[in-house]
Amino acid sequence: MGIKRVFQVLQRVLEINSKTACVAIIFFFLFMICMENAIFASNSSKNYSVLLDLIKLEDNHSPFLAFNDFENSFDKRLHKTNIDFFNQHPQLVKKIKSDLDNKPIRWRLEKISHRLLYVPETRKTYADIFERYCHDVIGDVLKLLDFKNPYSKIYTLDGTNPYTLESNGIDALIVHHLGKEYVAHYVFSNSDQKKIAVKLKGVISLNEIGSYSSYGYVNKNGSFEFTRDPYTIWQDTAKNPYTVLMTPVEETLHIVLRQYTEKSIKHRIENSSIKTLKEINGVVEDSISVEEAMVGGLVYAVFPSIVQKYIPDLPASWIESDIETKSGFKKYHYLVKGINVVKRLGYKKSIKMYQDDPMAFRRLVMQPLGSDIQAKNSS
Repeated sequence: MGIKRVFQVLQRVLEINSKTACVAIIFFFLFMICMENAIFASNSSKNYSVLLDLIKLEDNHSPFLAFNDFENSFDKRLHKTNIDFFNQHPQLVKKIKSDLDNKPIRWRLEKISHRLLYVPETRKTYADIFERYCHDVIGDVLKLLDFKNPYSKIYTLDGTNPYTLESNGIDALIVHHLGKEYVAHYVFSNSDQKKIAVKLKGVISLNEIGSYSSYGYVNKNGSFEFTRDPYTIWQDTAKNPYTVLMTPVEETLHIVLRQYTEKSIKHRIENSSIKTLKEINGVVEDSISVEEAMVGGLVYAVFPSIVQKYIPDLPASWIESDIETKSGFKKYHYLVKGINVVKRLGYKKSIKMYQDDPMAFRRLVMQPLGSDIQAKNSS
């Protein structure tokens, strides 16, 4: 907490009354002393329990900053946000119909552009500790699973300098919050070809604590190729602190396994009659869901014992709560099955299977829960 902020707090306390203020000031400084002692312990013994408190202390004073430039590409989530807006504002739709002579209308999305936003993490103490924690847990997991470290660097965006893209490896970027800004153009028309253009602008918070993206495209010769972002972004706040603690490991596993997912997607598309963009997107979404199941299974198998080494007082109930929350999202609909498959196969055999043939792993997670998998735990 900055000196200026401390005096603001004390000034507000002194406005209450002198007796209450004295008690409040004593407790305030006791809290600060305890935090400093906890931070010192974290630095000296690699006990990162202090993160459980720091994750909950949100700094919402900083505004969203632009992470990149606007790009023109369809975004299903943003489009749904706009459809919800029209549904929630029937008077606007009624006005559009009236302006189109109350005749049957058609509509289409003409263009949508968007860019990633972030709230910087301005608490240097938190940033320093969280960065060290990330290095430690990622190093432990990669060593255990026998993967190479994919990162050029891990650092926090504090808002003082813009992020500059680099090509030598992947950067892991830590922020306080993630969001998206968008501009969407919709065209409404009637049977007489009379048209009305509607532009919607907005900012939404992303329900993603971690993000790593690759992009598929079809070449002129019909082959399917991929490009990848040279960065992954991790948000350092969430309702469930375990989600924040787990995200760096989860996103790292997505990075090291993505090449196998992409190879599977490419094979599925090029060796089938799939031609439309909708069909291609269906294959991509299904494959990413399988990758989420694989990563989720590995995280569940190896991460709890690692994180509890650094945070012994981490409540086990937070782990189950994280799984329950994620299971409500479409891309995680194989998650529970993935956890069960990895648990029964063992993490070593699961990784080998995924590297050889992600579709073989997919067939297992597609089986009903409780199906017999004859496998010996190899972990």
